[in-house]
Amino acid sequence: MRYLQKFVFTLLSLFLVGCGGSDDDGGGGTASITLNVSQITASVYQGDIYEVDVTVNYQGEGVLVGMPKGVNEVPIWLGADKQSITSNQAVFRVYLHGNVDTGVYNSALRFVTAYSNGSVAYKDVPIELTVKEPLVFTVVAGKQNVTLESMISVSDSGPVEGNSTYITYGAFSDWDWLDVEVVNNQYKAKIIKTDLSVGEHIGYIEFLDQNYRFRKVKIVYLVTEPEFNIDTVNKLTINNETIASELNMTIPVTPTSEGVIWNVIDSSSMISVTQNLNNVDVSLEFDLLSQNNGIYQQWIEFEYQYGDLLFPKTRKIEFDVEIDFTDIQQISPYVLYTSDEVTVRVWGNNLMSLTEEDFKAFTSIIQSVNYISDNEVELNIKANTTEQEINFVIENSLDYLRGEARVVVRHAPVFPIMSVDLPEKPASKVIYDSERERFYFRTFSNWTNLLYEISHDNEQWIVEQIVGESPKGLAIIDNGTQLLTSSASCSMTKIDLDTKVTVDAPSVTHCGYMDFGFIGQYYTGETVVINTNQWPSIYNYPNWELATANYPNVYSPNAILSKNGTHLIWTDSTGISSPRNAYIYDVRSNQFNQLNTNDSYDFYVDSFSVSANGERISYKNAIYNSSAILIGRVGTNDDTWNRTFVSIDGSYAAHYDFSEKQIQIYNIQSNEGVFLSVGLPLLVNEEAEFVKEIKFSEDNRYVFVFSSNVSTEVYKMYVYER
Repeated sequence: MRYLQKFVFTLLSLFLVGCGGSDDDGGGGTASITLNVSQITASVYQGDIYEVDVTVNYQGEGVLVGMPKGVNEVPIWLGADKQSITSNQAVFRVYLHGNVDTGVYNSALRFVTAYSNGSVAYKDVPIELTVKEPLVFTVVAGKQNVTLESMISVSDSGPVEGNSTYITYGAFSDWDWLDVEVVNNQYKAKIIKTDLSVGEHIGYIEFLDQNYRFRKVKIVYLVTEPEFNIDTVNKLTINNETIASELNMTIPVTPTSEGVIWNVIDSSSMISVTQNLNNVDVSLEFDLLSQNNGIYQQWIEFEYQYGDLLFPKTRKIEFDVEIDFTDIQQISPYVLYTSDEVTVRVWGNNLMSLTEEDFKAFTSIIQSVNYISDNEVELNIKANTTEQEINFVIENSLDYLRGEARVVVRHAPVFPIMSVDLPEKPASKVIYDSERERFYFRTFSNWTNLLYEISHDNEQWIVEQIVGESPKGLAIIDNGTQLLTSSASCSMTKIDLDTKVTVDAPSVTHCGYMDFGFIGQYYTGETVVINTNQWPSIYNYPNWELATANYPNVYSPNAILSKNGTHLIWTDSTGISSPRNAYIYDVRSNQFNQLNTNDSYDFYVDSFSVSANGERISYKNAIYNSSAILIGRVGTNDDTWNRTFVSIDGSYAAHYDFSEKQIQIYNIQSNEGVFLSVGLPLLVNEEAEFVKEIKFSEDNRYVFVFSSNVSTEVYKMYVYER
C-alpha cells in the first residue's frame, strides 16, 4: 500500500512540473534523459510481486516518474518508488503486483526531467505483466510415490539477483510437507510427506537476495481421493413384459488405486445386494412390484479406506427403477343392478394400451369404451338379468397380481320401510356397503367409541355392535372387501366384511397424543390415516410414512372422502380463530381448491357431503362443483341447523329444513344453479329434532335419514321410499 501512496504523490508532482515554467523563465541548459531499460516484461504467479530497478541518467533540475499523457488512472497492479538520486542519476524501483486475475496486462511509465527555462525531456517505458495460475501438483491418494523425479521446477519465476543468494521456504499450512533443492542450477520444489490428508495444501517458496528483496512462488499440492471404475447403471423398467431374470443385475465396482478396501454397508429397502471382489450383484425385492407405478430411486452405499492415509469414507451408487405396469386400480360404481344400463369409471395405469376388445374380454356386458386419459376410462355397461361377479385382472410375465378390480351385479335392493331405533347417536359419517346392503357407524359416549352395523333381512332392520377397539375413523377399503378402523389409542383393526373376522392390521408405535379420526382409501389404492388432534399429520398406511401431498394447515381437521376415492373435503373444525377454511382436494391432480364459504361458523363433519365422483359437494344449503365453485343453492335459507346431502351419483340433493321439519329433494344436475325440487317433501317425525345425515340408495329410490333428539335420547334411522 505504501508503494501505491508514494506513486500517487509522484504523479501529482509530475503534473505540477508539466504546468509550470515557460521559455522566458530563468536559466539552465537543455534537458536530456536516458534509461537502462527500454521496456519491462514480467511473468508472475497470482499473489506474487515482481520488482525491477530503473536507472535514470538525466540532465535537468530533477526527475519524476508518472503516467504518459492521456492516462489518468494508475493500474492497481503497478507501483513505483524512488530509491536514490544524485545531480545526474536516479534509481526508481518498479513493482508489478500479481494481485489480479490471470491474464496479460499492459501499461507504461513516463520518466521526466526539466530545467526551469522550460526545457523538458522524457522517456516512456512500456510495461507488460503476465499473471499465471499457481503451480499445481496433483496426486491420487493410494498412488503417492513422490521422489526427486516428481519435483516441480520453479526456475521460470525469474532470476534471483545478487552474488550471495540464498533460499528460505515456508508454508501457510502443513508447512512440513514442502522442501526445496538446487538441481542443475535450478530451484526445485519437493514434496517430502506421503501421508497428507485428502484436500488442497498451499505453500510458498520464497527467494531472498542479499539486499533482502524477495519474490515468492505459490505451490498448490492437491491430494485427491481414490477413484472407482463404476459402470453407468441404466434405469430399470419393469412392465408387463418383464421376466424374473431381468430383476437382477451386476454392477462392477473396481478401485483405481491398489490397497483400497471397500465394503457395502447399506442399500435401499427395495433391493438386496451381494458383494463380490470387484462388483455387486443386485436383486430387486419382489415386494417392489406392489408399489404404485412411478420411478423409485435405489441406492447402494459402500465404505472405503486406503491404509492410514484416509479416514473411512462412504460413496453411493444410485439408479432408478421405473414401474410401468398396465393395471386397473378401481371401478366405480362397482355394484350394478340387473338389467340396468350404467356408465362406470375405471382408473388405472397405461389404460390406453388396452383396446376396446381387451375390455370386452373381461365381460360381454361392456357395450362401449370411452378413453378419457391413460389413467381413466369410461365403460358403458348393460347389466344382464342374473347376479354375478366380474373380475378385471391384467396378466404380466412375472405372474404378479398388480391391481385387481371387480364388478358385482346384484338385483336391486328392496329395503323395509320403517323407523329403526339406534342405540346411540352416530358420531361419524355413516358408511354404506352397497354390495352387502349394510350401514356402519360409530358412537361416542362415556368416553367410549363403539362400532355398529345396520343390516336387514328384507323384513326388518337389525342393529348390532361389531368388533373394534374403540374405533374412531372407519373406511371400506380394498374393493369393498374389508372395513378398516382406527382408534384414539392409535391401534388399527381390519375386518373382513364377508366373514366378520378380524385380520392383521399394522398399528403405529410411539403414538403420543395423536388421534386417528379419519381413514380413507384413494382411488389409486393408497390408504391414508390422519391424526385429527389439533394440527394434523397425514400418514400412508400401512407403512406409516408421512404423506407427500402438501395438505393445507387446518385445525383439528374434518375429512370426508368421496366413495370412489377421487375427492377429499378438508376443513377446519372447532378452531382457535376465524374464519374457518375448507378445501376440496382432487387426488388425481394433487390440487387443493378452497371453498369460499365466507363462514366463521364452526365446521362439523355433518355440514358437508360429497357425491361418489366428487362432482357435487354440499355445505349447508350451497352446492359446489369439484373445482370448489359455487353453482347454486337449495332451500330458502341456510339456517344453522339446516342440512343438505347429495346423492351417491350427484344427481340429487336432500335438503332438511329445520324450522319446517321436512326434507325436500332437488335435482342438482344443472351447472347454472337453477335447482328444481322433485316430488313432495318428506315429513320428519317430531322425535327427529336434529337430522345428522341423509343418505340415498345407489339407485336413488330410497332415502335414509339419521336423526337424534338429545333431550329425549331418542336416536333413529328413518327409511323413505321415493
